[in-house]
Amino acid sequence: MSMKVVTLGTSGSVPTLYRNLPATALIREGCIFLFDCGEGTQTQMMRAGLSMTRIKHIFISHLHGDHLTGIPGLLMSLGQASHQNPLCIYGPKGIEDYLLSVKRYLRFRSEYELKVKEVKEGKTLEVDKYQVECTALDHGIPTLGYAFIEKERPGRFFVEKADSLGVPEGPLYSRLQKGDDIKLDDGKVVRSRDVLGPPRKGRKFVYATDTIPCEQAIRISREADVLVHDGMFEHEKEAEANQKGHSTAFQAAWVAKEAHVKKLILTHISSQYKNDRVLLKEAQEVFPNTVVARDRMEFEILLDN
Repeated sequence: MSMKVVTLGTSGSVPTLYRNLPATALIREGCIFLFDCGEGTQTQMMRAGLSMTRIKHIFISHLHGDHLTGIPGLLMSLGQASHQNPLCIYGPKGIEDYLLSVKRYLRFRSEYELKVKEVKEGKTLEVDKYQVECTALDHGIPTLGYAFIEKERPGRFFVEKADSLGVPEGPLYSRLQKGDDIKLDDGKVVRSRDVLGPPRKGRKFVYATDTIPCEQAIRISREADVLVHDGMFEHEKEAEANQKGHSTAFQAAWVAKEAHVKKLILTHISSQYKNDRVLLKEAQEVFPNTVVARDRMEFEILLDN
C-alpha cells in the first residue's frame, strides 16, 4: 500500500519565487488528502503531476489567508472538470461561513457534493483502514494540527503453519491473512492467530503548522512516521517567532525529539531565508533526521515488515 507526502507549498505568510503558500498532500492508494490550500495550490498540483479530481478530503489548519485562499479556485476548477465525487473540507469554527461566502459572492455551483465540517478536538474522520484526529495548537487564533493514522494490520502470514494445519493454498489463505478464522472441509477450525504473527502498526503522518512548540503538538505527533512542522525562523529569532505564533527550526526539532517521530519535515519557511542551511543545521543538532521542505518534494512512507 503506497503512501507518500508531497510538500506543494512551503513558504510562510507570503509566497516567494521559490516557495508557494502552504499546502501539503498525502497520497494513499491513489487518494489525495490535502492539508491546507494556499493560493496557487492547484497550479502546484499540476506541476507535481497530481490530479485535483483525486482529492478526497481537505483539512484546513486555521483561517489565515495564506492557508486557504487557494480553495475557491480549486473548487471552481473541479466544477469545470465535471467532478462527480463528494469532497469534504474540515477546519476550525468559521470555515463553513467562509465557504458559504465563496459560493455566494463567486456564484459558484458544483455538481459534486461539497461537505463542510467544523472540528475542534479528537476524531475527525474514521473509516475501516484509517482515521484522522485533530488537536488545538497554539497560534493565537483557533488552529488545528492533524494526524492521519492507519489502523493496525494483521500480522505476518506464516505459510508453513497454515500447511501444517491442513489449510489448502487458495482463497482460505487470503481470509486468514485478513484476520478471519476459517473452517476446513473436515470441520476443523483454524484461527487466524494460529498462523499470523503479532499485529503490525499502521503508518502515521502529522501536520502541525502554524504553532509555537506546545504539549498538544507533542501529543498528537507521538511516534509519527513523518511530522510536517512549522519551522519558520532560526533560533536567534525565537522571541519574534513565538510572538507571532510560530516555531524556530530548533524548537520544531525539540518537538520531534520529544514525540519520538521518525522524520521531521520543516515547512512554513520565512521569506527572508533564501538559503535554508541555517535552519537545517540548527534542527539537525537536536533531531538529525530533519529535512527542510522545498516545493514539490516527495517523501515515501514505507510500511514496517
